Amino acid sequence: MITKSLDEFSQDCDHIIITGGLGPTLDDITVKTLYEYFGDNPVFDEEYWKELEKRFKAINMKVPTLNRNQAHTGDKVKMIDNSFGTARGMHFEKDGSNYFALPGVPKEMEGMILSYILPHLEEKLTSKVHCETIRTTGLPESILQEKIVDLIESNKNCDVAFLPHRMLGVDIRLTTSDHKSLLDLKDQIVNRISKYVYGFNNDTIEAIVADKLKEQNLTVATAESCTAGMLSAKLTNLSGSSQYFNGGVVCYSNALKRDIVGVDGDLLDKYGAVSEEVASELASKIATKLKSDIGIGITGIAGPKGGTEKKPVGLTFVGIFYKNNVYIKQYNLTPNRKINRQLTVVLCLNELRKLLEKN
Repeated sequence: MITKSLDEFSQDCDHIIITGGLGPTLDDITVKTLYEYFGDNPVFDEEYWKELEKRFKAINMKVPTLNRNQAHTGDKVKMIDNSFGTARGMHFEKDGSNYFALPGVPKEMEGMILSYILPHLEEKLTSKVHCETIRTTGLPESILQEKIVDLIESNKNCDVAFLPHRMLGVDIRLTTSDHKSLLDLKDQIVNRISKYVYGFNNDTIEAIVADKLKEQNLTVATAESCTAGMLSAKLTNLSGSSQYFNGGVVCYSNALKRDIVGVDGDLLDKYGAVSEEVASELASKIATKLKSDIGIGITGIAGPKGGTEKKPVGLTFVGIFYKNNVYIKQYNLTPNRKINRQLTVVLCLNELRKLLEKN
């Protein structure tokens, strides 16, 4: 099946990418099939085996014998380094076509595409293709297109794609071989919808927030209920986060909200844990307790159980304390627990971004 597909694709394509089947187990047949297809004779790669032994030793393990299946090379193959796993990629050339075999694990595959395949393709291009991505949030793609459709239609040199991300917003990707046209259109679009633009290309919302916190020399603390530390994790994913992140508390129970964070017990009894009032208290009290410029409080009903008619699953409150004011946002999200938690963190980061931009 693999060889038949390669024969078919090679008639129309000069670059063919195969994913999966590079592992050490019996069902991983891609490597053996490729060596046979290209008439190569694999030999044991002692140097790579020593590298695997070194990697496993670093985590106090011995390399399984099965992994010897991944330590082979040949005369007709270029091995592609894998920074995230043990299965190296493979690059064969035959009759003017290039064949790349990559691991099926997304992170490993992505690493090889970025470090090896894209540079290879750039070398082969006769004309350079330019690409820019404008990252937006706050508008669905249909309304976003309505706002800029005249700009797109007036610039026929650029291909424009709207790429929605459920967890945040919409990317606008511009592609062309005419770099000047791309930059002109990019500037026009950004000027038109500037309040919805949070970054470009590979920017992430947490990196943008981190940069703004550092620029303004501000610190932040968190008190999380339904997100259970996910916001803190996002804020500390970046190197140097201790410069702006003081700490956080996961306060799932009312007792912790009261005894650790300092939320008024009468307030909890009167309004309930999932309320605007408690989100406000969480934000202001955690800022004081952890001596931070900004305090963030999150409380909600993540689901799928726990909702009522008055407070359904998905109801979430985010409070941000800053300069003696608390800014509250209420969201009515989905029935899905995982989505609600992830979405709450992203929405919270975006509100913090907007607040910092106003400062």
